[in-house]
Amino acid sequence: MRYNFFLIIFFSSFFYATKAQLEVIPMISINNSDSVFNQIENLIVSELFGCDVEINNIIYNGNEQAIGSFNYIQDDNLCSGEFNIDRGILMTTGLIDHAVGPNNNGDDSQSWSDEYVVDDFMIDYLSEFSINPNVPMYDAAILEFDVQSNYNQSIDFEVIFGSEEYTEWMSPYYSDIFCFFVSEINNDIDPNFSNNPINIMETADVNNINCDIENAPISVWNIRPYSPNLGIPGMNECLYIDNENGDFCDAIGYDGYTIPMLFNFNLLAEASYHVKMIILDGGGPSFDSGVFLKRSNSSSSSLIDFTWTEPTYDDVGGATVVFNSINTYNLNTDYFWDFNNDGIIDSYEITPEHIFTDSGFHTVTLQVFNSCTGFTSSISYEIFIDSNVNVIDNFEVKISVYPNPAKDYISIYLPKDENQYIVELIDFSGRVLSQIHNVGHMVNIPRMSKGVYYVHVKNNLNQSMYFEKVLVL
Repeated sequence: MRYNFFLIIFFSSFFYATKAQLEVIPMISINNSDSVFNQIENLIVSELFGCDVEINNIIYNGNEQAIGSFNYIQDDNLCSGEFNIDRGILMTTGLIDHAVGPNNNGDDSQSWSDEYVVDDFMIDYLSEFSINPNVPMYDAAILEFDVQSNYNQSIDFEVIFGSEEYTEWMSPYYSDIFCFFVSEINNDIDPNFSNNPINIMETADVNNINCDIENAPISVWNIRPYSPNLGIPGMNECLYIDNENGDFCDAIGYDGYTIPMLFNFNLLAEASYHVKMIILDGGGPSFDSGVFLKRSNSSSSSLIDFTWTEPTYDDVGGATVVFNSINTYNLNTDYFWDFNNDGIIDSYEITPEHIFTDSGFHTVTLQVFNSCTGFTSSISYEIFIDSNVNVIDNFEVKISVYPNPAKDYISIYLPKDENQYIVELIDFSGRVLSQIHNVGHMVNIPRMSKGVYYVHVKNNLNQSMYFEKVLVL
């Protein structure tokens, strides 16, 4: 499935956000005519991965009131520190309403009493991090889906984990836990993943901290303060914020929560991934925990740019050039080409062909619009067509370039007033490689590949004074 309704979801959520500092919207209350399944689809797209990916095979297991969206507005009168995630998805082991302050009850809990059967993989995973896998697990909220991108992209996620288990119930036997498992399916394209799930949101994967971290899953047991009552030392304490009685942020209902943690997920083009997000209540169904997630930003590995072929000249002086955007194609990208620098779109193709009929320099602009993000970017290059070069006939101006062929340098003889001239080095396709002011008499060219180049000299009125082919050996 592909999605193109990102902005609709955003403004709908913003309407709710204006009502309170922390507003939670369970799936059942967004739109009674819309199924919970469709609402979850919309949340994955709008809050996690964006609409320029394919999302398929969505499965949610858990209570409908344990998952929803949230919106947050900072209020310095209630919160002495930034919560820092303004909106996103909220998954809990109980009721999402219990995430909302004021925090005047240290033991908010909604027990669904649904026991989760721990499979062999999860038993091995929990045992690796000293979390007792033999205690019963309850009230799981599990969201699974497949995701695929048509281009390489890097997605950052902001995550906050909070719990009412802080600080009285910190132990390996009563430890609520959240995992974000990723595995690759179908083809082995991404060397970082296989069909064995990897939790990409362990504490050592946090990107925005500068403190000593002991690697472990996100849980009450693995991110905790020192407890004088229980006599246990802290662990990954730099990630923890104490909020007992709402002393730190009374807008949040949990007794403790983490700082906003930044995690990264790199998607390779055409690779298919399976994502399994799971939050569990360890040891018993009491005392809610919740995880807030939001997509922070994304960037394509291919920046907007384009290339072009060498001109092919016909008998009447026309020059045909084929252009190619290096941005990998995806359904949410539109391309707009202007070959004449007149503001008029000449082509909407990815690899257009254009015939230039006039010799000289032509400014070509590519503008790319992403309908998913709403962002527009553009880039321009000046290319040269040399079928019939018009150079100012000025016999008083004597310019020469030597040696030709050249190897390590070229010498350019200019009139005495060298500051009035600009020298451009151009490759055979017409791309201006460099523009040199106050050139002097010698230009070093040791990094230039072997081939044919042009030396173009202009005066300070941007008029062409000299044009010559140079062979670099």
